[in-house]
Amino acid sequence: MLVYNGPHLVLTFEKEKNRFVNTWNSSPTNTKAFKNEMLEYLNALEKLNPSQILWFQEGFTFHIDDKTKLWVEDHIMKPRLKADFISKSQDGFHHIAFIVGKDVLVHMEIMGMYSKKTHGAFIPKPFATESEARNWLDNESIISSSINNDIEINYKGIDSQGRAVIEYKKEASDLSETIKSFKNILEENDFMKKNIEKYSSLSQREKETLKLITKGYTNKDISIIMHISPNTIRTHRNRIWKKLEIKHFKDCLKYECFWI
Repeated sequence: MLVYNGPHLVLTFEKEKNRFVNTWNSSPTNTKAFKNEMLEYLNALEKLNPSQILWFQEGFTFHIDDKTKLWVEDHIMKPRLKADFISKSQDGFHHIAFIVGKDVLVHMEIMGMYSKKTHGAFIPKPFATESEARNWLDNESIISSSINNDIEINYKGIDSQGRAVIEYKKEASDLSETIKSFKNILEENDFMKKNIEKYSSLSQREKETLKLITKGYTNKDISIIMHISPNTIRTHRNRIWKKLEIKHFKDCLKYECFWI
């Protein structure tokens, strides 16, 4: 049953499954257009209260800024979470399935809106294909007779803008973990770009001390390893904290990406 056919978003309701199927036929080009479609989506949800949601993200390429993400959380997600209509699967995910589009960065932004570890937050699940998503929503096992865990990475040449194109092939059932891995790599790369000057300001001995600190060694342990006094280690530690502008131990752990 067609519920809404907007400028970008099409909503249908599969009554027998109590399932909303949402398809981005085209992508919003600005925040206003995106919000309008999401408000239509919310209005339809409140009328029919589905227990499952399936999103087709192929046509969605709009990058959502942080302010709009907060708006989605406050105006779309929180009201539906409070309404408590979305059911949960046996593997702990809510019955919200996303079929990943071509723009993986956009997909990671969307998944990021669900990633807060607050009590009762929605937990959706991404899929590579419609059949996998529907099988999971139908509570059927996804079985592959020839699962191949090998990773294949191919260099595809240079595109028209002079950028190198790398093709990464992995079993489709591992899509969720693969995207998480890419997200971690991008976050580490972003952190390194923003903090390279701070890290470079450390002396070689301070860098050695920082590395041992992040590995969990105490000042006494480090003094033995580096053959210097515990007082010198404390001095190194204080200088490291000052140069990196950090206040807590957990903040220095982020610098592991510089030597891993």
